[in-house]
Amino acid sequence: MQATRICEGSRGVQYGMKAAEIAVLLWAAVVGTSFFTLAPVLVGALIDHLQLTVHEVGLITSGELAGSALGSTLVLLYGRRFPARATLTFCLVLAGVANLATATSHHFSTITLFRVVAGVGGGISFSIVNAAAAHARKPGHLFAAISIVQTMFGIVGFIGVPALISAIGLPAVFVVLGVSSLGCAIASAGRVTRAPIHGSTLRSSLSVTPRGALLLVSLFATYLTSTAVWIHLERIGVAARLTSGIITLGLSIGMIAGVLGSCGATMLLIRARNTDRFVMGGAAIMAISTGLLLEAAAPAAYLVALSGFNGALALVTPLYLTKLAAEDSGSSRVLLAMLAIYLGLILGPLLGAGLVAGYGCEDLIHVTAGLFLAAALLAFGASRLSASRLA
Repeated sequence: MQATRICEGSRGVQYGMKAAEIAVLLWAAVVGTSFFTLAPVLVGALIDHLQLTVHEVGLITSGELAGSALGSTLVLLYGRRFPARATLTFCLVLAGVANLATATSHHFSTITLFRVVAGVGGGISFSIVNAAAAHARKPGHLFAAISIVQTMFGIVGFIGVPALISAIGLPAVFVVLGVSSLGCAIASAGRVTRAPIHGSTLRSSLSVTPRGALLLVSLFATYLTSTAVWIHLERIGVAARLTSGIITLGLSIGMIAGVLGSCGATMLLIRARNTDRFVMGGAAIMAISTGLLLEAAAPAAYLVALSGFNGALALVTPLYLTKLAAEDSGSSRVLLAMLAIYLGLILGPLLGAGLVAGYGCEDLIHVTAGLFLAAALLAFGASRLSASRLA
């Protein structure tokens, strides 16, 4: 069988996938983003068990996400030159080995190095998965499915990771992540047959409509802000003197809300002709939910805030990606969206750590709530623009 290239030269290629291939791609999506998904519990664990500072953990997290952004950029610019299945398999192996190496590390410098390597492997893998989704017959449904499996993984992780750390230790978490990556690599080698990403020149890859440009900036602002809050949700609960049980319950309920949000996105993509107002509404809900964290000392407020925050983020992400996929008939807009997301993920931990270390959790909440409102305004601006292409 001739190897399918990551990027194909013809525009608008669409294809059907077998259930086994979809399952492997969804598994790869989870593997490629596992550290970020589990960040609320892993950040606290790295601080408590390895005696790292908040600033150091912020640098580790940003380092991994910088590696992911680099991987996403490489796929955008050079993906057409490499076979999809072999590249996906190799990068899953790379992420798996880096996770296993992290389990044996105890120093800031070596942990950072291995997390950057894991980020590169995960970023390339996640970009290949989303580019494949952009070429599916119903891309919005697959984008929503990716969001669903990520949030379901988070539900299991928020319950299982603290128990695993308590029983065996922090290294066990990275061993599990490494073994999962290697298992996915084996499955990818046998099941992924076609995962095209539209090949284009640098000029055409970076050319977007005015509407697409605003959507990309709004998506970046959403992930910058959500990451700044996300990695400190556990710390916000601790600062509010909530019990570990309430914090774990809140994170788990929030992930359940994320599943519901992703399912809601699926229904909207099936039934609604125009989802612009839902994107704006989701950003507004994230702003309100973030503001509610000011009352985190009340367990009910903390639980409601996490539910609204996660549910809205899971709702708007598939909608953003579907809109951007419609901006052209290939996958370069979706790859630009991956880059915007990763840039937000890189800068978000630095923003969050800087605000928490310098000013405290309350100022983090005030700033991020305002940024979510700015994302809503950008989404509103995008809804008012036509799709005429920028020169």
